[in-house]
Order: sequence, then C-alpha cells, then structure tokens
Amino acid sequence: MTTKTQAILTEIENYINEDVTIIDALCYYAEKYNLEIELLGEIVKRSPVLRARVEQEAEVLNLMEATARLPV
Repeated sequence: MTTKTQAILTEIENYINEDVTIIDALCYYAEKYNLEIELLGEIVKRSPVLRARVEQEAEVLNLMEATARLPV
C-alpha cells in the first residue's frame, strides 16, 4: 500500500466514531475532497481490514445480504 493510500485510510479512520459509520465517513471524505466514490471504492478494495469492516457494516444496515460466518 502506498503512503498516499495509507494517509487517506488514516484520515477516514479519524472520522469514524459511534455516531459516524464507516460508510458515512467514506462519503464525507469523498465530498470534502470532491472525489468520485468509485475512487474510494478502489482504495477500500486494497485494504482487507477496511473492506471487511465496510462489508460487516453493510450487512448490519441491511444494505447487503449477510454472509455465513463461523462462530468465533
């Protein structure tokens, strides 16, 4: 991962709290810097941790079908 990508991910992580979801933080970042959301989608795809968190949040919000998970 490049340093620019890491810097973007770090800034997005700073927006996330109990009132702001990951998806909202991504949308806010795209709006703030006048970026296409698809560009951030490519960045999310490169980060397995962020991708997993977005998928989990989307499932909780019923934006995506829940996937079968093994109990941990």
